[in-house]
Amino acid sequence: MEIASFLTWLTLVIVVAGVGIGAMIYAYWGAGSLSILFEQAIPLPAILPDSDAGTEAAVQFQQGYNAYQQKNYRKAIDYFSRAIQQVSTLAEAYHNRGLAYANLRQDDDSVVNLLNASELYGQQDKGEQLILLKQHLEAIRERKLARQRE
Repeated sequence: MEIASFLTWLTLVIVVAGVGIGAMIYAYWGAGSLSILFEQAIPLPAILPDSDAGTEAAVQFQQGYNAYQQKNYRKAIDYFSRAIQQVSTLAEAYHNRGLAYANLRQDDDSVVNLLNASELYGQQDKGEQLILLKQHLEAIRERKLARQRE
């Protein structure tokens, strides 16, 4: 009888621990880890290098854009990273990767990517994109300040 009682309690402890761990995982990986600042991603630029790398970057970028629109920001980050591996000057991929990181509350990674995009936009004379990027950086800064006040 003692073994049966022990096994019952052990099972109960495992179930409670499993539910607790599951809740923590959901909070980190699931919707609980999202703080959507940026609903829309930046679309693919009209001009990419006319090469296999440019074509592959466009494919990866579009898949990242689609994942972003579906709010699957981790997958979007992976696709934008692959696009950047193909074409390292693809400012819009850095920009979107930064927005995705921000939506996952990873603000430091977000800022690094947005600053990379800013540098590339400057080199490519994309003033409108620089203005938008500045607004995105300001939104992240405001969120950080609000968190500090809490």
